[in-house]
This record gives sequence, structure tokens and C-alpha cells, in this order.
Amino acid sequence: EIPTEDEFIEETPDEFQLINHLCRIDMDSSTLLHSIQDVNPDIARYMKIINSKVEALARHVVSLGLTDEVQSYKVTLSAGGLSLITSEAIELGKTVRTRMVLYPSCSGILTYGEVVRCNPIPNSEPPQFDTAIEYKLINETDRDALVKHVLQLQSNILRQRK
Repeated sequence: EIPTEDEFIEETPDEFQLINHLCRIDMDSSTLLHSIQDVNPDIARYMKIINSKVEALARHVVSLGLTDEVQSYKVTLSAGGLSLITSEAIELGKTVRTRMVLYPSCSGILTYGEVVRCNPIPNSEPPQFDTAIEYKLINETDRDALVKHVLQLQSNILRQRK
């Protein structure tokens, strides 16, 4: 069952709220940092170093808070949903909750989605399923972070191919 907006916000892990808040601060301050860079490059460089320290601490906090429940999956992400290989069949139409941590940014994203595909993978041992989930509830700032993450990965892949 998909929660109400208030319930959704309430169940967002503190770690996700922290890292997402820090990401919003980065976005809000990027213009200011560019202005400082133009006036005094040394101060801008120092501020970037301090920001790197804060990000490292935040990533550490996120990883500590999720150690008991982290399962890594290789997924295909988009702004509208995700697909992954699962070890169990999931009923079509079932509502599922996902908690994702996007690396290297450590953005934490909570979503509710509907299973729209769950096909057995032929000859897989143990049995595996090609599963797709369409987001039904996601914060727009999280969707923006997903888009940014996907574009950054695509950009890195293109750069590596050159």
C-alpha cells in the first residue's frame, strides 16, 4: 500500500534526509562558490576542501546507518522506474518500497512503486527474474537527483570511450 505524503516523509530515514539536505545546500551554494572563485580562487579551493570533508563524513554516516539492511543490486535506473534481477518472482501489480543509495554521491532515495514486469530468466541457476518497477511515489527532488545521477554516469561512460 502506498502511504500518504506525510507518512512517506515520516518514514524517510534520517540518513537520507541528512545527505539530501547537504546536496540541496550544495546546489543552492554553487552559484555563490563560482562567484567566489572569480574573486579569490584560493578561498574557493579551501571551501571545496571543507565541502569534501563534510561530504565524506555524510557518506560515512549514511553507510553506518544502513549496514544492517544493505543489499547491493545492479540496476538500470531512470526517472520513471528501475529494473533489476531478483532471486524471487514478484507478483505483477504489487506495491514495493525501495530504498536506494546512489554512489558516489550517496544520495538516499525512498520510493514506492508497482511491479510492471517479472519474467523468469531462461536457464538461470538458481532461478532469477528480470524485474521492473515503475515509481508511484517519489519526491521530486529525489527524482531530480536520479536524473542527475544517470546523466553523470552516462557522461562518464562517454568520456571513457574517447
